[in-house]
Amino acid sequence: MYLKARPIALFALSLFFLARLDASTLAWGKEKISTEVIEGEQTEVKASFPFKNTGDHPVTITGAQPSCGCTTAALDKKTYAPGESGEIAVVFHPADRTGLQEKYITVTTNEPNEPPVKLLFEINIRQYLTIEPRLVAWKVGDKPSEQMVVLTGLPGCPIAEVIAQGEPAGSCDTRIEVVEKGQKYNLYMKPASTAGRQNSTVKIKARLANNKEKETEVYIFVNPPGMSQTDD
Repeated sequence: MYLKARPIALFALSLFFLARLDASTLAWGKEKISTEVIEGEQTEVKASFPFKNTGDHPVTITGAQPSCGCTTAALDKKTYAPGESGEIAVVFHPADRTGLQEKYITVTTNEPNEPPVKLLFEINIRQYLTIEPRLVAWKVGDKPSEQMVVLTGLPGCPIAEVIAQGEPAGSCDTRIEVVEKGQKYNLYMKPASTAGRQNSTVKIKARLANNKEKETEVYIFVNPPGMSQTDD
């Protein structure tokens, strides 16, 4: 009986220790935070990741390392007693970034059997004016037919006026078609000539209903057959 019971006891004990290894001493209120902002409206975007020490001994956070220099992570202190709560304050600096930004903060502690925790701060930076696609191309010798890109305004902030012009001047003909006034426009472009290689742009200027002005551009390429659109 003793010999039969011993393997069972050892197995149960091993499960107990495995469970202890899998358990995280710091319990996080959330490991992912998502938010949206509008380009140019905020110089800082902030979030807080709360946690609690659910163990029976103090825990020291040895590191909270952001994935890039545009993000900072700060703690009020490093060591937390059993039952004590805290938070990691994260600040993201958008600068000129747009679109979806994913910033990770890798948190390490002095617990030898606990892997690092990766917190995710996800920021969608919405643009006042979006363009799709941003690059159009023709082949040398092709007929310079029109190609189209779509301009879309931010909901709630309509476009009051939009102007498009090829640069250098005369390099590209443009015309704008209203699809939905204030919200959606088709921009048609064609190079003045496809006789030789050409790298140019179409500059787009939009005045919004809130009196903000936005500038962007579409890239124009005319390349020989066999070359990619962006080959120099």
